[in-house]
Amino acid sequence: MKELGPALVILLATLIISTFITEFTFNFGLKAVWKTLFRFLRLSLLLTLPMFLLPGICSVMERVLNRGKRYLIHVHDDRNIAVRPLKNWVVRPIQGIGLVMLMATKLLAFLEIYTGSRIALDTVLPPGRFDPGRFFSSIAIGIVVSVLLSFLWNLDDLGIRHYNRKTREVRMIGKYIGLLVPIFFGFYGIISLFENNSQLLVAKYVAQMAVILYPPFVVFNVLHSRYLKSREEVFLKRLKAISGGVLPDDDKALASSTV
Repeated sequence: MKELGPALVILLATLIISTFITEFTFNFGLKAVWKTLFRFLRLSLLLTLPMFLLPGICSVMERVLNRGKRYLIHVHDDRNIAVRPLKNWVVRPIQGIGLVMLMATKLLAFLEIYTGSRIALDTVLPPGRFDPGRFFSSIAIGIVVSVLLSFLWNLDDLGIRHYNRKTREVRMIGKYIGLLVPIFFGFYGIISLFENNSQLLVAKYVAQMAVILYPPFVVFNVLHSRYLKSREEVFLKRLKAISGGVLPDDDKALASSTV
């Protein structure tokens, strides 16, 4: 429960503000209680359930990454499965939110091209009624983001690196810093799509969306760390990663550093 502390604090603050003070995260009054809790549970499940596809995904990706003179190695010193405040409460939730924003931006840009008209701000905001298009679009985005991030987090936390026997380069595949660019373009893309609206108003709505998404992403990445810890050997077996200690002698030193 302590590991989920920030998510619960943000969720509780959202409930108090939305119920007793003012409209926040697009709800107000007593209905905000059940709507906020239902939304939190729905998004948390949407992000977490695809995580159980990881063993199969690892088996498929192993065939792609272990080819020719390129193969995966396991650098045990880089293993980092523990839940840490900076990683699990700050970087990874923001990563996920930025990636969702980026994918939503691409989807909205496609709709603009398809319809030949500008997307209104109302298209992004919750409509207050069930909308099948929005519902299935959100499910698709959630599944893609969940699978992509959980796979990359697996590689990063397990200390998996991609080794090129020909060039003797050892590269990080899932290091979280490599996903900070989508975070920037995700937030900027959503705001820039609505340049005809007040930038302050758009920024306000985007901030509220980030508050909505933060607790589910904390739950998702913390549960991912627990799941990975319980299935570590399974994932290493599925990825067929070679231990850095059993590389040829002239490669061992290189496996201890990354490019």
